Amino acid sequence: MMKHVHRKSKETPEETASVRAARERYQRDKPSPEQLLAEGGHKEFVPLGELIALHKLMASLKKERENQGLTLALLSERAGIDQAALSRLETGSHGNPTLDTLYRIAFALGKEIVCILHDAPPEVPKEKKDLAGV
Repeated sequence: MMKHVHRKSKETPEETASVRAARERYQRDKPSPEQLLAEGGHKEFVPLGELIALHKLMASLKKERENQGLTLALLSERAGIDQAALSRLETGSHGNPTLDTLYRIAFALGKEIVCILHDAPPEVPKEKKDLAGV
């Protein structure tokens, strides 16, 4: 189970207004993923499933660190990863670590990350997506 972390926003009133306006525009106009990518300057989206899996893995690593009674400083020393970077990974504010980073953290905890291969779900044909309003 993931623990919800609530932090006070560090945004200025102008930034808050800008985010609110963007959300309202998104709800009103419902831009396509391609439009959002073009506007945001990104090359691709991180699929939500991948993001959730990453957050679950980081929560497991954090729980193991705490169960072992290790501080971030000690884990940082063992893994050879900056303490601030570990903190950002554990809080979810850095959402795209490399596999090498994840494996180093697990190894420093005396654990290993095991990946298994499953069949992907079948893709929904484009016609059905259009009919469903997706």
